[in-house]
Amino acid sequence: MPVSLATALFAVLVALLVIAAISLAITAIINRRFPPEGKLYGMPGGRLHIAARQPADRPAEATVLLIHGASTSLGDQLLALSDTLASRYRVLAVDRPGQGWSDRKGGALDASPSRQARLIATTLRSAGIEGAVVVGHSFGAAVAAALAIEDPGFVEGLVFVAPASHPWPGGIALHYRLAAMPVLGPVFTLLAAPILGRLSLKAGIREAFAPQSPPEAYARRSGAARALTPLRFRANGQDVANLKRHVEALSPRYREIAAPCVIITGDADAIVWPSIHSEGLARDIAGAKLVTLPGVGHMPHHSHPETVLAAIDDVLGRREGG
Repeated sequence: MPVSLATALFAVLVALLVIAAISLAITAIINRRFPPEGKLYGMPGGRLHIAARQPADRPAEATVLLIHGASTSLGDQLLALSDTLASRYRVLAVDRPGQGWSDRKGGALDASPSRQARLIATTLRSAGIEGAVVVGHSFGAAVAAALAIEDPGFVEGLVFVAPASHPWPGGIALHYRLAAMPVLGPVFTLLAAPILGRLSLKAGIREAFAPQSPPEAYARRSGAARALTPLRFRANGQDVANLKRHVEALSPRYREIAAPCVIITGDADAIVWPSIHSEGLARDIAGAKLVTLPGVGHMPHHSHPETVLAAIDDVLGRREGG
């Protein structure tokens, strides 16, 4: 007996509702498994999640702000750098708006690195933090650069790690563009992100770290699955899908940056092009130092945390000496 159109549509609707229910159940499991690691601070339009680490046996020499990249949260930065840095420095790792446990109330407007920089700086100043060395990885490097432009008095030094900072040739992967769409985006992320994302998570982590291997149990220890929940996946799509046009507007202003700066890149980075981004920052920022690590991919803060520590020492030394 032929199936009527109404019956077929009803079956599709039921299937979509089942998928949505599974997606929401997975989201609830992820949120319970990976609760906030720090404190939630009030910011304009919501809350910002910040985790702090500091020396246990002596005063901190300075404050270091860690800003993570796309498709992740502050857990990545803490896993890579907290042990190395927190023996000497007060370390503040922040979830960018829309990622981890930080809110995104401004929708696509909050995808702007400049907007994120203002929200972070406003929140930190309200919490009594008046300055820091800012370490930005990948997308977080664009936020760090925007912070140095928008609030130069806050930035005591800059360390860019595998930065994404300049316009590049080519487009954006389809799943980012779908997630960012005004109407289709929420539907796509609800139905696809938690389920399909979990299936591709391990492969995505391997790709990000290549040619190095990820740390043992990276997904669990960094809370990587947090990025797979619908709201976070959509926010990440908005970030990545709009980054190119944002850095087109932002990059001509990099020459305004006066803070001492070190750029760390791996010459085997297959996620961003060092010749465009790292070399572009070295060209645009007066006095910037470029450190190129042979055979290293997109995650040098994991493979070479001591290089990040040396860069922080370098920018602080130049600030104090200059």
